[in-house]
Amino acid sequence: MNEKQTKFELYLDEKIAACRQRCERFAADDRIDEGNFEKIRANVYEIFKTIFSAAEKACGKDESAMKRFFLQKAEQIPSSWTVSYEKAEQHGDVKKMHIESIKLETVREIRDIFMQIWEETI
Repeated sequence: MNEKQTKFELYLDEKIAACRQRCERFAADDRIDEGNFEKIRANVYEIFKTIFSAAEKACGKDESAMKRFFLQKAEQIPSSWTVSYEKAEQHGDVKKMHIESIKLETVREIRDIFMQIWEETI
């Protein structure tokens, strides 16, 4: 595993741990909804950690292939969340809209960090 891969995995692990920590704090304060939102965020990070792992296995040491694989999945997966958000908006389902916006916001952040790491020169 090269430096970029290590850095990106560390970022995902840190985000997952932070979400879990906030979830526990919210649960201790009986802030159930906020805790659930943190669980959703953590799930998105975990999904993309799994995708990154699959990219590593599928592409081996070919960094450009790994980057294409990951970015393709980072476009495909959230497309269903966008559709779900739009349907919730049509039906005035504010809670569902919020859940989908958390997912979409998180994947945008993941994609941005991924690109920052992959564009760095070593």
